[in-house]
Amino acid sequence: MQDRPPLFADRAFQTVTALLVVNVGLFLAQEHLGRLWPEPVNWLLVIAVIVPTLVLCRRVQRDPGSSPVVRRYWLTVRIGTSMFVVVAVLRALSGLGAGEWLVPVSVVLHLVGGIVLTGPLVGLPFSARSRARKLGVWLDLGTLTSAAGLLIWHFAASAQFADGRVTGYRVFAAVVIMGAGLNGVYLAAKVVLAGVDSFARRGLYWIGASALIGGLGSAVSFLHPHQPQGNLLVLVLPFAAYAAALGARMQVVDTAAGARPRRPPRGYSLMPYVAIATVDLMVVYHNVRGTSNGMLIDGVAVALTAIVVVRQLIAFRQNDALLARIGVQEKRYRYEATHDMLTGLANRSLFSERVTAAVAEAGPDTLISIVLIDLDDFKVVNDTLGHATGDALLVHVAERMQEAVRSADTVARLGGDEFAILFEGVEAADVESALTRIAAALLEPALVDGEPMTVKASFGVVDGHGGDDAGDLLRQADIAMYEAKARGDGGYERYRPGMEARGAENNRRAAALRTAILEDQLVVYFQPVVTLPGGRITGAEALVRWQHPAEGLLGPGAFIDAAEQTGLIVPLGTWVLRAATREAAGWPGELTVSVNVSARQLRQPGFPALVAAALDESGLPARRLTVEITESVAVGGGATTENLQGLRDLGVRLSLDDFGTGASTLTLLATCPVDQIKLDRSFVPDGGPDAIADAVAQMARAFDLDAVAEGVETEEQAIRLTGLGYEKAQGYWFARPMPAADLRARLTTADVG
Repeated sequence: MQDRPPLFADRAFQTVTALLVVNVGLFLAQEHLGRLWPEPVNWLLVIAVIVPTLVLCRRVQRDPGSSPVVRRYWLTVRIGTSMFVVVAVLRALSGLGAGEWLVPVSVVLHLVGGIVLTGPLVGLPFSARSRARKLGVWLDLGTLTSAAGLLIWHFAASAQFADGRVTGYRVFAAVVIMGAGLNGVYLAAKVVLAGVDSFARRGLYWIGASALIGGLGSAVSFLHPHQPQGNLLVLVLPFAAYAAALGARMQVVDTAAGARPRRPPRGYSLMPYVAIATVDLMVVYHNVRGTSNGMLIDGVAVALTAIVVVRQLIAFRQNDALLARIGVQEKRYRYEATHDMLTGLANRSLFSERVTAAVAEAGPDTLISIVLIDLDDFKVVNDTLGHATGDALLVHVAERMQEAVRSADTVARLGGDEFAILFEGVEAADVESALTRIAAALLEPALVDGEPMTVKASFGVVDGHGGDDAGDLLRQADIAMYEAKARGDGGYERYRPGMEARGAENNRRAAALRTAILEDQLVVYFQPVVTLPGGRITGAEALVRWQHPAEGLLGPGAFIDAAEQTGLIVPLGTWVLRAATREAAGWPGELTVSVNVSARQLRQPGFPALVAAALDESGLPARRLTVEITESVAVGGGATTENLQGLRDLGVRLSLDDFGTGASTLTLLATCPVDQIKLDRSFVPDGGPDAIADAVAQMARAFDLDAVAEGVETEEQAIRLTGLGYEKAQGYWFARPMPAADLRARLTTADVG
């Protein structure tokens, strides 16, 4: 807000202030010294005060910073105030002997001017917005005007009939006195209680003061039209005009400063109580002194009592409504503090409270089961389909969980994709049944935000009893959940002593693996892929090993799980891809290299671009690279499908690894853009039935795919696979995984192509 300009820095305002002081001084001089000049001179002084006021009103009316409503209002003030200039002129002319008829005309014009000035103030809206509050304000105004009417009647209007004579003029005089006085009081109160945003509040208050001065002053001057030394209007009109001038000046000053209007403070609600106190004093005065208006005073007192009763009833109702709203808000705040706003489930705070209460209230033999649940690969949903779909999936999961448990069980969302369930007094077998129902329900395909989805989750379970430490139980459930998640196949894991040590070992292993990637402790071994039955090498599969500085050469079983859990599988897979393509670029002929890709890698945005960069860096043609994926990865949908198509567009070959162990379906083979399928080693014939191996070979031929058998360890297996139609194989019978240098040496002597 800018600084306000000085109030008296306006010449017109300085002029009207000086003229008011002169007018008051001259009026008081005549009161003490007698008439010093003809009465028309007094009316000329009134005109001299009103004219600068009109100038100030005109400035507000034309102020571009004021709103149209404000400008229209001040135009009305100018028009009404101009009428009082005419009133003063008529009174001056009457004093000069121009005609007695000018006085009645001036009275009529006086009333019209008052009506013109009254209209805009009557139209001001109340600050109260609700119907009940508006009714309360009207009752307050009724109280105030009733008390004011009693005072004006008792001390002013009733004096017209003090001698008992009733004439038309006296009735008219009484009506004018009552009307002018009540109008002034009402308008002043209306301004105080008004709620307008366009007017400067200080300026509006002075407009109310102008109305009060003009109304009460006009009533008094009509009561005593001929003071010994002149008409009281010569003092009332300049004061009313000056209050209007002050309001106009403050409107301009506050508008220029950008002052924001303020709503009326609560202290103004004391006005009706002041009115009631005044009437009570009138009652006491009547009882002590006795007056001719006793009946009226008592009647007004009774009426005000009735108004106060109604006003209090309304206030009680408003208070009840306010308390009800506060109660609703309090419940809402309490709910929001203890519940998850997305799913409506209990949040972490409420779940912890209920676990603490459960172990505190339960007996030593009462079983308490806590289950922590984490959705597998939920981040991929957010990254590929957006957070809106992710939120919809969380709501779907929450509904499925609540449907699978009792109403007495507490289901909570702890944050992100982590949920929890508290079972009290439920046998371990029943808990397992509930978790089985939840897992099955989440695996049922559901349309979530327009996307068909299934969810796999990992459950960590811990059983406790009354008196156990709630914090320890939650920590143990968390350890069990991460143990279940480490398996990578969903399902649940029940906490067992010693799991902490395994968790610590996984963390240590993950930290060491991160160092291994940075310090090039990893090496790539290669296992040849050969033709059947001749055994000619057509390529090799890249297999990562860790040359641990203390533990020696480690196979993937020692560190892949840790890499999957921590997300290190992505940089690890990238390292293997680049190392394998660099090595294969130096192989002779059209030998291919196969690289395994994890689900996390294939869901990464831009994965085909990463593969293209590795091919460009090594110089290996795309047709000589085979990316191997598992069946569970192939059905991932979303970004996975897009990335698979992107690899095909590069010219990279795709292979379904461990075929037969996952969700193998004809639909998968028809929709997934693969070039070959690899029979899992568990289905390689070893003296037993070969139905699965035969079926896989037939499917490969039906879809025009290459069929490769892995895990071939004996000559008999190689012969049987050849008979089933397999054209390629790999396994210990042909060659074990070997370092790159050994493979290069073998390629110089072996039959390749």
